Amino acid sequence: MKHTLEDFREHFQKIGSVIHTLTKMDVRIVTPDGVVLVQHVSHEVPAVLHIIHEDFSVINRSLEEHSSNRFIHYVDSYNLGYIAAGIWEGQEFCGSIVIGPLLSSIPSEDSMSSLMASNQLPIGQQTPLRTFYESLPVISGVEKDALGDLLIRLSNFEPVQAYEIALQPKVPPPVDRTEIHVESNNFIEERYEGEKMLMDLISKGDKKAVRMVHKEQETLQLFMNRFPGQPIRAVKNSLLVFNTLCRFATEKGGLHPVFIHHISEKYSILIERVSSLQQWNSLLVQMVTEYCEMIQTYSTRSYSSIVKKAVDYIQFYLDHPLTLEEIAETIQVNPTLLSRKFKEETNMNVIEYIHYLRVENAKFYLSRGKYSITEIAFMVGFNDANYFSRVFKKVTSLTPSQYIKAAKKA
Repeated sequence: MKHTLEDFREHFQKIGSVIHTLTKMDVRIVTPDGVVLVQHVSHEVPAVLHIIHEDFSVINRSLEEHSSNRFIHYVDSYNLGYIAAGIWEGQEFCGSIVIGPLLSSIPSEDSMSSLMASNQLPIGQQTPLRTFYESLPVISGVEKDALGDLLIRLSNFEPVQAYEIALQPKVPPPVDRTEIHVESNNFIEERYEGEKMLMDLISKGDKKAVRMVHKEQETLQLFMNRFPGQPIRAVKNSLLVFNTLCRFATEKGGLHPVFIHHISEKYSILIERVSSLQQWNSLLVQMVTEYCEMIQTYSTRSYSSIVKKAVDYIQFYLDHPLTLEEIAETIQVNPTLLSRKFKEETNMNVIEYIHYLRVENAKFYLSRGKYSITEIAFMVGFNDANYFSRVFKKVTSLTPSQYIKAAKKA
């Protein structure tokens, strides 16, 4: 009798859950026609990239053309990788187990810029896309082969129930000993005062906060005392608490909730991937640095409600054609009032501010030297390369060509 994946849905639901729990990678069980039957995922692929089911159809076609002891490492046009093995009943292909998306190397600034340009992705998606890629697991060639081997061994129709052997350790005789760890009031007050100061620096985007994070080692030690025998759990808990505090600090600092969500989500994932005590300090410094940089770039704390709404709109739709009238209509305010308030608070009119942000983005691409000036003009929201050059010179006192030469000498 021929079986289908649906017949063994519960079996493969368990397999997917086990792989996801142990590897922290996304796992999907896919039918022959590319439909996801079961999934355990932590990384939602941004809609701006592509339809993920297209990848599954390509993967299934390749697996079906090969023998049952073969796995595939597939990388799509967005550098998203998947490892998959076929599910077979005899010579009949019944679907696949797919792990991914994942990466083979840590994405650099250049590779991310190249990916966005080659796939014509909107510059307004730059921040969430970078956050998504940085949250993905990175595997070596050895890990790839091990995962492929594991999938082949698990992709069968023979459910086996796992049971634990309960082996009770010998209980040592009780020792009449009581250890009580008492934190003095002075120490608690000092710790919370330091924490308050650190969060205040982050809310202002002040990178002096980076020099203060080493004091967090004292807080970490307290967490470790509260989780005896579980040092990694203690490290993760301290970082999760710190990530929450940074969320509050950046909210106080005027960062838009969308930016806060992306960066906080990114570090929640990275924290759960910490596997050694050595990793926690570098991740702590990385968190503080990035939260501060986000405040410096995107904070609207000093602006009135009207200007804040306008700036948020501009930042999210920078790659779109923007006008004062459109922005005013969207945020439901009189264009004349918006123009006056915007000039008062930013020392630029709306169009000058839009040009300023687009030029700042253009500097990044120009300094890489991988794209033509015309390509960059369109990437940052200009429809005319000559107009882009005139605006660039007005903002920087240099033409794009002169800026490229200066960047090479620096």
